[in-house]
Amino acid sequence: MSEPSVTTEENAAPVRDDSAPPSAAPESLAPAGYGARLAWERQRAGLGVTDVAATLRLHPNQVRAIEQEDLTRLPELAYVRGFIRGYARVLNIDPAPILTDLNAKLAPVTVVDAGPAADYSVMRGAVRERSSVWVIALALIALVALGVLGWHATRSDAQVQPAPVAAPAAAAVAAVPAPVVAAESAPLPTSGSTLATTQAASAEQFPPADSPAATPSAVAVAPLLMLRFDGVSWAEVTDASGKILLSNLASAGNEHALDGELPLTVVIGDANKATVEVRGETLNLLPFTRNNVARFTVR
Repeated sequence: MSEPSVTTEENAAPVRDDSAPPSAAPESLAPAGYGARLAWERQRAGLGVTDVAATLRLHPNQVRAIEQEDLTRLPELAYVRGFIRGYARVLNIDPAPILTDLNAKLAPVTVVDAGPAADYSVMRGAVRERSSVWVIALALIALVALGVLGWHATRSDAQVQPAPVAAPAAAAVAAVPAPVVAAESAPLPTSGSTLATTQAASAEQFPPADSPAATPSAVAVAPLLMLRFDGVSWAEVTDASGKILLSNLASAGNEHALDGELPLTVVIGDANKATVEVRGETLNLLPFTRNNVARFTVR
């Protein structure tokens, strides 16, 4: 009879240690895709998505989009290449094979220098927003001016119109025999009382120019959120429904006036380059800034 097999600690099969650090994985197991390769290298380095986002001054969703190779959630291709180069520097790896894989998965495109010309689309959007605000403001001013001119013209016509002459009418009434019901009718006013009544009615209908009711005013309504930049900084604004109201790389001189469904979630990559106004009042970004990245919610 064969003896039962006994497994001891010496001849037991080795147990896989799941607690071993990711850096123990050999280099030959690195994924081929640029997004999976960056995620794999990040895990080997023991870094989280938020760590990389804070270092690159990007939104965590943008880092996830790079790792998932979802270019629809990222800005123009010239910026994506810059993001990937910075990502590779953070992980201390060569960006060349990663960029080669990115280029192989894209249709041939014309490389655009990420200089002042690359900011044209961003500046064009900012100019369009400022132009819309100015058109609305000018329309309001034109309506107010037309109202004032119409009011002055009406008042001038009322002042120029002569008062009715009551003397001939009184003579005609005296010449015609009075009917039986004439005793019950009110007496006709004299010319002096008629002029006074007309002036009083004119004063009641058209108040003086210096009265509060006669002074039209146009109240400029400040936007819910105003972002101004004096340098290069990434910015993203999302409303309560998840709609991205703004997601681009701003340059010095850019302004963005935004309104949307509250609350608004705001992320600014370089807080030192941005000035924020909420409902016309300047917001202090210092309490919301960490590693020079400002995150706050407008309610």
